[in-house]
Amino acid sequence: MHHPRSTPKVGRRFVKSLMLAALATGATVAQAGPDVIVGDLDQVQNWGMVGGIRAYSVGTISCNIGDQPLEWEDVPQAGFTGNVYPVISGNVYRLRDGRFQQLGQQWLKHGFCALNGNVCSSCPQQSNPGCRFLMPGCSDPYSASLNGSQGGLGPKYEVNPATGFFPVNWTNIGSNGAATGDAIYKRIQVPDAELSDTNGSYFVSSIYIHPQDSANNVDNNSQSYRRVTVSGASKNLLVTDSTQRQKPAIFAWREYGGGAAGGAGIVDEGVLLSAIDVPDDGRFWVGSKVISLGNGLYRYEYAVQNLTSHRAGRTFRVPVAESSTVSGVGFSDVGYHSGERQRGDDWTSSVSNGYITWTMPDLYADDQWENALRWDTIYNFWFVSNGAPATGNVQLGLFLPGTATDTHEAFVHTAGVGGPPPAPSNDNCAAAISLGLDGTTANFDTTSATTDGSAESLCTGGNSNQITNDVWYTFSTGSCAGDVTLSTCGSTFDTRLAVYAGGACPGATDMALACNDDSTTCPGNNGLSSHLTFAAAANSTYRVRVGGFNGASGVGQLNVARAVCVPQPPANDRCSSAVWVADGQTVTGSTALATNTAADGGGGCSSGSSRDVWYKYRPTVSGEVLIGTCGSTYDTVVTVHTACGTAQIACNDDHQQGGTFCSSNLASRVAVNMTAGTTYLIRVGGYGANASGDFTMNIAGGGGVTPPGNDDCSGRAGLGLGNQTFTLVGASTDGPVHAGEQTNNDVWFNHPGLCTGDLRIRVCSPQGFTPRLAVYSGEGCSNLESRFLGFGVAAASGACGSGAVEYIVPGVQAGQALSIRVGSTSPSASGTGTLQLECLPAGPNCNDIDFNNDQLFPDDSDLVAFLSVLAGASCPTASCDSIDFNNDGLFPDDNDLLSFLTVLAGGDCQ
Repeated sequence: MHHPRSTPKVGRRFVKSLMLAALATGATVAQAGPDVIVGDLDQVQNWGMVGGIRAYSVGTISCNIGDQPLEWEDVPQAGFTGNVYPVISGNVYRLRDGRFQQLGQQWLKHGFCALNGNVCSSCPQQSNPGCRFLMPGCSDPYSASLNGSQGGLGPKYEVNPATGFFPVNWTNIGSNGAATGDAIYKRIQVPDAELSDTNGSYFVSSIYIHPQDSANNVDNNSQSYRRVTVSGASKNLLVTDSTQRQKPAIFAWREYGGGAAGGAGIVDEGVLLSAIDVPDDGRFWVGSKVISLGNGLYRYEYAVQNLTSHRAGRTFRVPVAESSTVSGVGFSDVGYHSGERQRGDDWTSSVSNGYITWTMPDLYADDQWENALRWDTIYNFWFVSNGAPATGNVQLGLFLPGTATDTHEAFVHTAGVGGPPPAPSNDNCAAAISLGLDGTTANFDTTSATTDGSAESLCTGGNSNQITNDVWYTFSTGSCAGDVTLSTCGSTFDTRLAVYAGGACPGATDMALACNDDSTTCPGNNGLSSHLTFAAAANSTYRVRVGGFNGASGVGQLNVARAVCVPQPPANDRCSSAVWVADGQTVTGSTALATNTAADGGGGCSSGSSRDVWYKYRPTVSGEVLIGTCGSTYDTVVTVHTACGTAQIACNDDHQQGGTFCSSNLASRVAVNMTAGTTYLIRVGGYGANASGDFTMNIAGGGGVTPPGNDDCSGRAGLGLGNQTFTLVGASTDGPVHAGEQTNNDVWFNHPGLCTGDLRIRVCSPQGFTPRLAVYSGEGCSNLESRFLGFGVAAASGACGSGAVEYIVPGVQAGQALSIRVGSTSPSASGTGTLQLECLPAGPNCNDIDFNNDQLFPDDSDLVAFLSVLAGASCPTASCDSIDFNNDGLFPDDNDLLSFLTVLAGGDCQ
């Protein structure tokens, strides 16, 4: 493992192309090495409003999509001088009237423990020791409450996103109330008025910054975003649609620019996005949109997202025709707060020499105070012009010095630029732009391009075999071999397209692997666009040449459809990875890519060698449960088991037709007497070795529900200070008995230790059950008997709802982890409630009353000795305790005397 600051950004090149990453929202091929992403944004917590500002925090579930463990350790590791765990951001955005704008941001949550779950894929292996690693394929949940715990939030300015470095002793200037006494401190702060627009669409995002991501050069896929809706006067943010994994927040501008329907966004093709990769640093995204205002006027909108650049942005420059009028120039940023070392001085603007330029005011000797465009932040720029829309290059100037140039370009909308645009940066083969593993499209403009490639006989037509006015790209195939398709479909001129093997520029004529001039495959453009397919090898680099026929040039788009790796078996291919199903749920799936593992068990009904998938079901009532595959497209077999590797307790191949039965006698249906609270394994396979296909499965009769994600101790959820709702419905019992009392239908939480003082833990407003609260020292699931601290007792009347229980852990210190278990006193009762954690200031801590240490107490000699030392005399015996009897750090004072006399009389420490 290399020190992150000394690891070069291999393959990072300056990108001056419009790239839209077609990033999968589902399963992802494992990256080499560790690779952390945001797998889900599952909830948003509303912390209330102070002075017109609302505070939120976002729940995140991270996933390691790499093939190596990801360190999660705040003790410096070999090769690193800073911490080796992630910091977690949180942001809120609004899309309205064509403008995508960041409304709020919070300080960074510092990670403390990795719990290994199954959100992104099956988790094959747990961390050893516990919490130390996020294992390959595994996920880790941080609730919105935990990500909003003020004591665990640190400032952005200490983090270098390009290297992942941040100091071991990061800055924490207080938790709730310690510095400001309010609920919005350090959390995502959004002006309440900005959330009242019913015409706007709202989004949240998060990014994980980790030094190993940087060292492994996979830190540009770490952000994800999700749409939220604003609920009523409370302004709660409710997550909707699905989390858009591995996509920077700015992608929402394009992907939801046309609105939302059917749980997904409607793409706005008028939004252009372009990436800028700064060598030895990080990535920016630049977006643009043109909005016609009528009467020959246009509004030009730009959003610039600094995703991971430490060098930050200082200037933004857009070309405009000198004959065009410019008005309505605007700028917006997002507020820093709670003591972050950045002030919000607006960027200034000027129009001259064919450009409109926005510039960061340089006002402070300490660069941290400057309002530079820092990482994980979006700034907006706009103006109105009568210049007709065109495309061109905007320029972004960098703030902090570095090894690469300070100015970089991006291809976006511009306003009526007069004369031909400058030559594109990838005009020459040697300056080819890398599309990376993400890039699938790249917009280009060959208007001012020259010709530097040789003739290609494969493209002969019209007495010409030359590709003129060409631009160049490279791309790599990764681990997948197979056909790759390239096209210029949608281009506005007569294109030609060629592909070459290897990373080097072709040195002679006719070196192309494939070349195409005109193709009828692309719709429109009278068949003048180009389209080709060639067989690509795995782990290889190819060079693509895009140009025109006989001097033709213009604007177009290069499309790359890469080979897809061999599809993987479904996540529940093995019995050990069975997926939970609920009563009344219709399950659809396929066994086409599944395998068969004899050790999993179940070979009845002639299905012993068939492809199979597995499910788990736990009834809540005892009795007959019906499981059927009516509606499946092939000859199915269903078997039921009590454990992996055991013989089935029920099996069916072909079921009867008609009436209450299936319409096809090749479907399966079993009736099994099940016991409430027992987990059963359901296997869907086929008749014989070759039967596989799509199936539909229904379950009815047992009232089973999908258990909570933190049902088992191994899946315990992270929990910060504040309130966290929970459910016991569907939970099992997996913890030990203490003092003859069992905590039934339990769920588990991990608290990292965010309190110095007394920690009060309450189960509030229990509905449907009588709660039992068990508290354990430390973290993890081993040695629970020896770590047991005690059960909760009835809370004061009206404390937080009828039936509340509480446990107070006295004298805890920050960083002192606890494990918390909540369940029911009855095995037949479950329900919902709220878990509340509150840090109480530590009470006085008095010494023992034997002040003179003569082993006689309480006696008059202790009082005499105390009064003597209090008056300034020496101790009458060999050894007296400190005169600071109540240990408040103030001595000698009246409170020490009052405390001593009170304790001497048998009272409590004062």
